[in-house]
Parts: sequence; C-alpha cells; structure tokens
Amino acid sequence: MKRFVVIGLGRFGSWVGRALHHQGFDVVAIDRDGDRVDRFSHEVTRAIVGDATDVEVLRRAGASQADAAVVSTGSDLAATIMATLALKELKVPRIVAKVASPRDAKAMERFDVDELVFPEREAAERLAYRLASTAVLEYIPLGDKYSIQEIAIPDAWLGRPLSELNLPHHHGIQIVAVYDVLQGHWDVVPRPDRLLTESDVAIVAGPTDTLEALMKRGRPG
Repeated sequence: MKRFVVIGLGRFGSWVGRALHHQGFDVVAIDRDGDRVDRFSHEVTRAIVGDATDVEVLRRAGASQADAAVVSTGSDLAATIMATLALKELKVPRIVAKVASPRDAKAMERFDVDELVFPEREAAERLAYRLASTAVLEYIPLGDKYSIQEIAIPDAWLGRPLSELNLPHHHGIQIVAVYDVLQGHWDVVPRPDRLLTESDVAIVAGPTDTLEALMKRGRPG
C-alpha cells in the first residue's frame, strides 16, 4: 500500500490527506497544532503532533518509507523550506509543496521540489476563465499554452459527426469525451461517427488560444 505524508493540516493539507485516505492509502498527517490533529485524527491513518522540519520527527512518523509527501504549511515559507529539506534528507521520492505567492514559488524552485501548487491562484484563474466565457463550463490549464475545457456544443457543430468536423486536422484540438446531460452518460474517446447534440457537453483538449477563437466564432471551420 502506498504511503503519503501530509505536513500541515490547514484547509489544503486536510483536504489532500482526507482525499488520499478515502482512496485507501496509508496517510500520515503531521501538524504542530494539537487541536487540528485531534479534529483530523479520524480522517487519516495516523495524525501526529510534531515539528515536521525536524528529520527525527519525520523519521519516527515513517516518512522514510513514504512514496510521496505534501508540504502545506500555509504562509510560513521558512517552515516549508525546512520541511522540504528534511524530507529530502530522508530520500522521500516525490515532494509536492503548496506556496502562498509567486515570490514563494520562485524561492522554492531552488530546492528542486517535484511540484509546486498555488491553489488560490489556480482556482482564481479557472473561475475567471469560466466567468469570461459563457460557453466554457470548466477549465484546466496545461502549462501556459494548452488547456482542457468542458464546453457547450457550438451551434455549428450540432448534428455533425466528429469525422466530418475533423478537429485534430483542421485546428489541432481533440474532443476526448462527450457527456450527454439528459442521459447522464459519458462517451469517453467517442467514435468518429458520433453525432453531437444539444444535450451534449464536450471535453476538449488543445491550444488555449485556438479553443478561445473557436468559442468566439462558434464554428469549426
């Protein structure tokens, strides 16, 4: 069974720990605040009161056998750095750190963290994108230039098969799934002869600027 260590039981850390534990993984959560640990103890495998910047505390918690660790110490950049260095000393193979600002992200890049998460900014960008376009139901960025978007079917696509639209060839985008709202049915990797209807929404992947242009024009070609 995979083991995960979650450092910091604020809103982000507690949600990550809970989600991993509910998927059946061994989750060890560490926080300096005893009240937080008590409140969260039933949501993970083990919840420990301790200073996760201390290598020995992490070692006793079993971090050296962890498959990955999530560092979520709020706005305390020094604690994030020290916890990351302690995890690296224990050779934890994958470390994800939550940062509170672009400045913190820049600082953390020096410590070779596997992934930096800036949830407030990412949530704000996704919300802003959805608010700006009535056709976009969900938006997930893939780097700076690409995204996955859940969109309402443009009028010009209705009643036409995917083979006729030929979106990968003409525009370099791909419909990876279609959801029929009325039937409550997902069609993942839809067949080329799949017709798009008014009750469908599509999950589309491709260059963000191309998707934006198509949504404004409402036609594939």
